Amino acid sequence: MPPSEIAVHAATLRDDARALDDCAERLRAVETELTAGGAAPAWLRESVAAHLAACATAAADLGTAADRLRDYAGRSTRG
Repeated sequence: MPPSEIAVHAATLRDDARALDDCAERLRAVETELTAGGAAPAWLRESVAAHLAACATAAADLGTAADRLRDYAGRSTRG
């Protein structure tokens, strides 16, 4: 695969990581509202917390993969 195509894949991964970061931020806001309101059932708060953790983990993993792929594309360009 040419380095330019690898770089495109890295950029896509970076965009996906940002989208998951945005999702995590929205879930943090939901979590804050649920906690502040006090009326939400525990299972709902737990579910939101679990999804928030999954989004944050996936965003970090995709960000790492994007960085590594970008670095690999850079090294491939240099020969």
